[in-house]
Amino acid sequence: MRRGVLVLWLRAIALGAILLGAILLGPRGEARADERPAASALLEGIRAEERGVLAEELGVGSLDELPLYDLHLAIDDELRGFGLRERVFVRNGERAPMREVVLRVYANAAGAPGTEPPVRLLEGRCHEGASCTFTQPSPSVIVVRPSAPLAPGAQLDFELDLQGVMVELDEARLSMMGQGLESFAALSGTASDPSSGYGLLSRGAGIGSLAAFYPVLARRRRGAWVTDDGGTTGDLSSDAVHHVVARVVVPEDVVVASSGVEVSVADVADPPARARRKEITIHAAAVREFALLASRDFVVAERRDDGVRIRAFALEADRAEGEHVADVARAAFEVFGRRFGRYPYTELDVVEAPLVGGAGGVEFSGLVTVAVMFHRDPMVGLSGLLGGLGAGGPSAGGVDASDLVSSMREFVTAHEVAHQWWHGLVGSDSREHPFLDESLAQYAAMLYLEERYGDERAEREGERQVAMNYRMMRARGEPDGAVDRPASAFRTPIAYAGLVYGKGPYFYRAVRERIGDTAFFAGLASYVAAHRFREAVPDDVVSALASATPSQGREVRRLARRWLEERHGDEDLGRGDPRALARSMMPPELAGVFDDPEMGPLLEQMLGGVLGSAGGAGGAGSGAPFDLGALLRGIDAQAPGSELSPEMLEFLERTLSHELPDAPPGRPPPRRTP
Repeated sequence: MRRGVLVLWLRAIALGAILLGAILLGPRGEARADERPAASALLEGIRAEERGVLAEELGVGSLDELPLYDLHLAIDDELRGFGLRERVFVRNGERAPMREVVLRVYANAAGAPGTEPPVRLLEGRCHEGASCTFTQPSPSVIVVRPSAPLAPGAQLDFELDLQGVMVELDEARLSMMGQGLESFAALSGTASDPSSGYGLLSRGAGIGSLAAFYPVLARRRRGAWVTDDGGTTGDLSSDAVHHVVARVVVPEDVVVASSGVEVSVADVADPPARARRKEITIHAAAVREFALLASRDFVVAERRDDGVRIRAFALEADRAEGEHVADVARAAFEVFGRRFGRYPYTELDVVEAPLVGGAGGVEFSGLVTVAVMFHRDPMVGLSGLLGGLGAGGPSAGGVDASDLVSSMREFVTAHEVAHQWWHGLVGSDSREHPFLDESLAQYAAMLYLEERYGDERAEREGERQVAMNYRMMRARGEPDGAVDRPASAFRTPIAYAGLVYGKGPYFYRAVRERIGDTAFFAGLASYVAAHRFREAVPDDVVSALASATPSQGREVRRLARRWLEERHGDEDLGRGDPRALARSMMPPELAGVFDDPEMGPLLEQMLGGVLGSAGGAGGAGSGAPFDLGALLRGIDAQAPGSELSPEMLEFLERTLSHELPDAPPGRPPPRRTP
């Protein structure tokens, strides 16, 4: 019943978006007469010193050889739906003719079978006298077939009309508590609403998020279009560099953060009954993806470093946290620019976003997001419980967890900023070699902590936020294995997180310890210089590090085999104990909770049961179901003044009331989150 109501609601919003698109974009079927914008006119967002060498770094004779997406996007007044007219200019850069051009709508790739995709194709048409057919064999695949094959060097120019919705997210899901429960549910078998993905195309907390929403060229491998991702583990997005021109129509009072730079803002004449609207023109040259977020409640904290404008967008209620994010982003940007090489763009936006599914942050070219949960009081809904358990301290029932959340927010921000180099500047195939950017971003976040606070802090946070991924994987019964393999080859999401996010980063620490700082950072800088705006493979980074110190080259390659291909994780990082891990996940102030005679066993049963796959009372391997009802009754009995509302209690019951299985199901892991 709820799904049927949801579909009707989505269709109603979509219809509104179509009508809005018809008003703002002109009659459907009427082609715009303008030619392809020249790439040389789109470079406002590229640093001046980068513009003259950009074509050479991209490996093209002219910047106009890159694909260009001209987006005319109209977002509705409530930031829930949109109409999109997209004009695509694509050149055949291969030696053989192309019989078809294939695009992907990655926002549609993660939806559950039988559900309405959030983005729908209405119609398509070719320009310049060409005749084309348009088909959509699956929600995420659009095939454009011209009447005659596209010759090498020739360009195809076509236009798509699309409609879309941003999935509405329950406010309770966006909190630290809500996302913590979803993470447990992901491991123990209760999946959240799959139609929301990670919140990339969604609306929550008054923020509209549009990412992976416009069709882009599919990957090409061995002369063929890739239309099957082999599952949803890992990233589903474009890796190829392209240009975007976006004209975005929003209500006048809405603040927009995006990839690229705003070049103009103009009023839009609307019927008197509508809210006043504006059209923002954005140029995003040489990007791997384009995303934007919009809200009426955004405030902006601005910093500068090396001539680059760094802006943190946060909700008014989260202004202080936004200021912290801005400070971290600037400091991390300075470290990475000094260590890895020149950032190519003039701006970097760091934006509070309604992420779910356990995602802490997501990166795009010139824009990264940090989840709402890291901007909020983590003890909301728990203060009565903690106070009833006698936890001491100055806030929220006696427990002050602000330092813990602040450190998590800092690590996530640094990780996402690092992605501007690893996958943003130096591209890689995130489906075939996901570790190549993720493990480096994890290591870079530890490097940031080291350079800003010293070795002790970096080591402590590395243990808690990096190595913990591996130890949780082993505690859950997942075997050690190769780090470098396709995303589709990881059996479970916890294996992906444990190896790519937990084990892989320590390869770089091992190499640095072996060859020394001078050679290590020289090797990484040469890796960046050789692959700026291009796509690297794993041997490229290994070779760069090996070449930095020829006498140690063989040892670097031995370490690469040990950390990236072989199974020495338990020896190198240690195998986690489920109960110890459960306790270590709590802030120090909560140690007494586990010692409470009534609540302690229930909490250990919940946490240890999710993590441990064998042995122990109440563990998943014991066959004993976790009694959530008893836990909730204990909360009410011990904390009658609890802030746990009936709605929150219902959310808890809905999320976790099930018998824990012996092994986690195959479900996507947190996307782009350390």
